[in-house]
Order: sequence, then structure tokens, then C-alpha cells
Amino acid sequence: MVVFYNMKENEVKSYTNFHLSIELNGNEINLLLVDNENSKPEAIEHLDLNSNTPKELIESSDILSLASPRTVSCVVINSEFTLVPKALYSSSNKEDYLNQVIDLNPEQIVKEDLFLNEETVACFAMNKELNSQLLTLFPTLKTKHISSIICDTVTDGIHINFSSELSYEIAIKKEKKLLYFNRFSFENQDESLYYLSLIAEKHNLNLSTDKLYLTGKIFAESETLSFWKQFIPEENITFNDIEASQMNAVSRHQFFTLYKQHSCVL
Repeated sequence: MVVFYNMKENEVKSYTNFHLSIELNGNEINLLLVDNENSKPEAIEHLDLNSNTPKELIESSDILSLASPRTVSCVVINSEFTLVPKALYSSSNKEDYLNQVIDLNPEQIVKEDLFLNEETVACFAMNKELNSQLLTLFPTLKTKHISSIICDTVTDGIHINFSSELSYEIAIKKEKKLLYFNRFSFENQDESLYYLSLIAEKHNLNLSTDKLYLTGKIFAESETLSFWKQFIPEENITFNDIEASQMNAVSRHQFFTLYKQHSCVL
């Protein structure tokens, strides 16, 4: 059952200025209903893909049984992407850019996502059938990649978003300039720290003194973070929660990218 935080059920049914943020992460589909008037989250729902198609699953969601969003966006979380400087980018070559880093298959379509600073374009792969199903549901759907959501919304520093327990995205910013972004999958705690250490060394970062800002599926009591704290001072690890002005049950670090999606598509 979905809880609506700021409105009664009859108000939700009659309200016409909602935005629906969709996050596609492997076999998970996460939905966040946002009030366009004040950018406050109204309801959140987590769906697991099973025998249903994504279209059937979203159509049957509790949120959409009551709300009729005016605008809809979708973010794809995957490692099948590349970032291209806007100055060198040509939309007609987006398949070529992506083919340099992955092997595209006939079931995939290449999408493009311009960062808000208009300096970088993300080219990323998406399943053709999934794209078609979503456009059938939402013809004006705006589709983005997780890279732009993170890079467009984080501040200066080292930001690590755990999109799952065994994968994270890392963004490094300095003086509002993006220095680095990539996504890693790992099999254990050692590997998770290994990738972070390599990046720190490459960018002359000191994990003993520089702060790490964490979001996503990582928690203070998790085994991964307990392992990290053997090598990184606990006081340098911060959970990047959502601003207090928007606080409610979904305003926590584990929903950071889902929540921030709205601000990137206005």
C-alpha cells in the first residue's frame, strides 16, 4: 500500500500537476510522485519485475491507480554508457561513440542525455522493447541516464552513490567542474575499496582527509561501510541526505537519485 504524505486520496485523484519520476535499475522499478508546484515528494513505490512486463507492472501500480501525472521522466541505471564533451558531440554518431566502449546488440537502442551544464552528453543503451513500452504509457516521456542525475545535482567533493549493494557510481567535482565520473560493479568489500583507492590515487585525493559523500543503498551498519572504516576515518564519511526543507519519509540518502530526478527534468 502506498502512503500519500501531503494529500488525502480524493485530493490526489483530482490534482493535475504531478510529476512521475521512474527509476529503472535492473529488475527494480522505482516510482516517485512529486508535486510540480513545490517539488515535494508525495508518494514512493518500489516494484519488482517478475512475470509481468514493465508496462503491466507500472500500469498496475498503486500510485497510478489514483494519480494522473502531467509530466513523466525516467532514469536508466546501467554501465552501458559513455560521456562525450558537447563540443565534440554529433547526435548522428551516438551509436559510434557507444560502440567504442560496449558491444551493442540488436535489442538495444542508443539514447542521448545532455547534462544541465550543456558541456557533456551521455550516450547510453536501453532495451528497445522497454523503451517502446514506456513510450506507449507515456508518449512525452523524458529519458535520462543516472550519470547526468548525479553529476548535475551533487556539489564539490567526492560523491559515491550505491545503486545496489554491489555497484556504485563515483563523481568528483571541484569548483563546480566535473573532474571524474564512472560506474563500477564489484564482488566483495575488497574490490569496492580497491576501485575507490585507484580513483583517489589517480586524482591525488587523500582518503584519510577528504570527505566522502554517500547516497543510495549503503547504510552505517552495512558490512561494506564497516570494512571501509578500517581504512577511512569515520568522521570523513557523510550521508548526503536531501535538504531539510523537503523532509518526509522519502527524504533520505537511499532515495537521493530518485528524488533529484525531478530537478533535472523541469
